[in-house]
Amino acid sequence: MSEERKVGKNFDADEADSIFDKLKNVEGKIKPKREGKFDSITHLMQEAQLLEKGNKYDEAIKLYKEVIFQLPDSTKAYEALINIYEKQGDVEAEKDILKKAISNCGKNEDFKKRLEKIE
Repeated sequence: MSEERKVGKNFDADEADSIFDKLKNVEGKIKPKREGKFDSITHLMQEAQLLEKGNKYDEAIKLYKEVIFQLPDSTKAYEALINIYEKQGDVEAEKDILKKAISNCGKNEDFKKRLEKIE
């Protein structure tokens, strides 16, 4: 044992040393969280919005769904998906997303009104 460690009353010194050694062996082996272009929800939203503006709806839909997967109550992502499906004329997909938005978002009155309007 190279460094002096203090052990509390509830711990066995050998057991504590074993735990510390195992943790030491793990250092540097833990994979960092997702790195790269889409390392946050903000970046996902920004990329999705750019794709949507470029009429690349299928790609934008995937990213908005990823945002919803990571942040299930994201009203902005739901609104964007609903608008894309509306532009595409996909009423069934629009209804499905509206229903999910209603169940997952706290402030969902607008979603309820939109669903009533298209049903």
